[in-house]
Amino acid sequence: MRVSVLVNSKAGSVNAELIEAKVREALFRCDLRFCRPSTMMEMFDFVQEEMAQKTDHFIICGGDGTINVTLQCLMKYQNGAHIPPIAIVRSGTANDLAHEIGVSHRIDTAVRNIFEGVVKNIDVIEITAEDQRAFMLTNGGLGLPAKAAELANKFRSNLQALANNPKSAKAYRFLAEKSYHAVKKMGPSVYSMMTAEAIRTWNPEGWGLEIEIPGKVNVETTSPIVLVNNQQKIGSSFVPAPFTSNTDGTVNLLLSETNNIPSQALAAYHIRRGTVEKSPAFKSFELKEFRLKSQNPQRSLTFFGDGEILLRDVQEITVRCIHRGLPVMVRQ
Repeated sequence: MRVSVLVNSKAGSVNAELIEAKVREALFRCDLRFCRPSTMMEMFDFVQEEMAQKTDHFIICGGDGTINVTLQCLMKYQNGAHIPPIAIVRSGTANDLAHEIGVSHRIDTAVRNIFEGVVKNIDVIEITAEDQRAFMLTNGGLGLPAKAAELANKFRSNLQALANNPKSAKAYRFLAEKSYHAVKKMGPSVYSMMTAEAIRTWNPEGWGLEIEIPGKVNVETTSPIVLVNNQQKIGSSFVPAPFTSNTDGTVNLLLSETNNIPSQALAAYHIRRGTVEKSPAFKSFELKEFRLKSQNPQRSLTFFGDGEILLRDVQEITVRCIHRGLPVMVRQ
């Protein structure tokens, strides 16, 4: 059995050497092909080659961002071909997908899902704008959620850059390195911190969306919280869609009509507590497809998904659910 293993050595607090050793020990009878890509192109090349070699399984060792980049590769090179089932080793910040499908924290148990688990075909969410196309599996959105995700990514990136910059003072590099590791150990808690900062710095001027839903009346909104949910939780602790599923062929769209800091903070609290249905500020839809359009040419849209910025500075975005588009190995 050919098994292709992608290890993101930069994800979370990952120890790439330990992961590889554990995978080799657990799957010693398999034909293992490892890749620790340093660039996206290396990952694309590896996925393309393994797809061409008709690998039996992909194992992805990383967080939601690593899974998302791999997903872009798989969907790009699919071209109607069969996508091999994937198994996940959780080693990222939030690990939302791994948490949703019940992946073990133990590396050996997680990778042996290819033998001891079953295939679960989960929905893939396609996001397109003009000539751009991207995919996601967990949760995403616009407005405040996208700003919070971007702040979190920039915060980690800046700390890492400072820690690795030989021109920085030694004391600054030391503090940045310690801070970077502390942030990684915070896991999804970093998103709570960045949500507060996003609310504090949000500029509502010129923000407005028109939402086109096929077969229904268009919706106009100034909601700063626009979440697109393929599963219940985001950041392992926020619960924007307590009744949605990643196998039902629809995607959840959540809006919050809030226009000041106190109401936005209260909305974030309801999402954090999983009580969005108790607040009249929220509107929730379960849809197969919809389109988001900026009402202001001067206010472009940025879309995040799976913790990563997928589209930036566009005017229209189409969201579509690809029913059961990705096979994932899970425990019975």
